[in-house]
Amino acid sequence: MSLPAMSRFAMALLMGVLLAGCSLLPEQEPVRLFTLPEPSISTSPEATRDLTLRVDTPSAGSPLDGARLLVMPSPGEFQAYAGARWRDDAPRLLRDHLIAAFRLDGRLAAVVDDASRARSDASLVSHLGAFHSRYRKGTPEVVLRLEVQLLDEASREVLASRRLEAVVASDDDSLEAVVEAFARAADRLAGELVDWTLARMARGSP
Repeated sequence: MSLPAMSRFAMALLMGVLLAGCSLLPEQEPVRLFTLPEPSISTSPEATRDLTLRVDTPSAGSPLDGARLLVMPSPGEFQAYAGARWRDDAPRLLRDHLIAAFRLDGRLAAVVDDASRARSDASLVSHLGAFHSRYRKGTPEVVLRLEVQLLDEASREVLASRRLEAVVASDDDSLEAVVEAFARAADRLAGELVDWTLARMARGSP
């Protein structure tokens, strides 16, 4: 066999080995995407007020500003659930949940996000301080914490501020149960924020 023919034979043999090796590699685990369900908040019997609220996307530091489902197995240590993600980053996911809660409540004429160019009477700005699960006595629980300020849209004056926190125990340590605990914690946080915001806005309305 000539030298060029041997080189081509060796190259073909090498490619065959590489392709065979690739077929033996384990397939990458598919990523499961999760979201928060629609808030379980009832429509208020009170009359709708002619007020518009803007809900800004909460600020957040790393890793809370990402889309990973986070767990804190020990104080000060973050880890992520393997093969699972939120459908959006946590601040926008929570913002959308809060806006949905305000709209379901129905006491405001309009609720918009920070991408809207609509004029608003007040705005909610916030910082996301916790959006993770943690272990207490071997059982996971979800912690959501939000530092909130209500601003007058015209003057940008701070009308009120509050720290909100919801802690909800998971039924078990499965990923599905932890995601359900996130949903219950988000509902609890949203319900408290809606009532607090409406009470503060009512003080400044006619």
